[in-house]
Amino acid sequence: MKPNLVLALDFQKRECIDYWIEQTEHLFDWYKVGMEAFYAQGDYTIAKLFQRSKHIFLDLKLSDIPNTVYKATKALLSRYPVDMINVHALSGKDTLSAFKEAVTEMSDFHKKPIRAIGVTLLTSLSEEDLQMFRLTNADKTVMTLAQLVKEQHLDGVVCSIKEAPLVKENLGKEFLTVTPGVRFDEVPAQDQKRTGTLEEAVKVSDFIVIGRALTSAPNPQEALRTLQERWEQLI
Repeated sequence: MKPNLVLALDFQKRECIDYWIEQTEHLFDWYKVGMEAFYAQGDYTIAKLFQRSKHIFLDLKLSDIPNTVYKATKALLSRYPVDMINVHALSGKDTLSAFKEAVTEMSDFHKKPIRAIGVTLLTSLSEEDLQMFRLTNADKTVMTLAQLVKEQHLDGVVCSIKEAPLVKENLGKEFLTVTPGVRFDEVPAQDQKRTGTLEEAVKVSDFIVIGRALTSAPNPQEALRTLQERWEQLI
C-alpha cells in the first residue's frame, strides 16, 4: 500500500483553512485537524473537509484517566465521524484500552473504520529532554510505547521518521506509522528536533504529515509544485 500524504491544517483563521484546502485538494486526500484549527474553527474545518469527501485525522492527542478518555472519544466521534484519531501512549495501558474500546464502538455505530493511533514521543523532544525526564534514548522509548500501543490493539503510532523503520521492523508492516516533521525543502524545522526527508518517509510511513515545510514556505505555490513533482517521482 502506498503511503498517504496528510496536510496539517494548523491555522486559526477560516481564510487560511479555505486557501490551503482549495490549493491542495488535487494532491491531498488526507488532512490533519490539530488543536489549533479544532479549538478555533473545529465545526467549520471538519464540515469543509466532509463536503469535499476528504479523509480527516483528528490530532488532539487525548490524555487523561481511562473513563474520561473513553467518554471524550465517544463524544468527539459522535459529533465528528473522522477517519483517524489519537491518544497519548504515555497515558498508560488502561487509558489506551478505553480509547480503543470507544473507537471500536463508534466505528461500529458509523459503519466505517476509524483508526485508533497512539502518540509515542513528540518530535519536539530531543535526547537531552529524554535524559532530563530520566527516559532512555528515543529509539528505545518509542519502541516501548509502540509495543504497549500494539498490545492494546490500536492500529498504529505517531512517531518520527527516525523511529519508523524500527517500528515496522519489530511490530510488522500492518502496524501503521504516522510521521510528522517530514521535510521536502529548506524551510527550517524550528521546534521539531527529530525530523526526516520525504524520501525517507516514503519507505516506512503509512501517513506522511506535511505542515510548515509547505505552508510556511517563502513561495508556497512553488513549494507545492516542488512537492507534487517529488511525490510523483517517488510514488
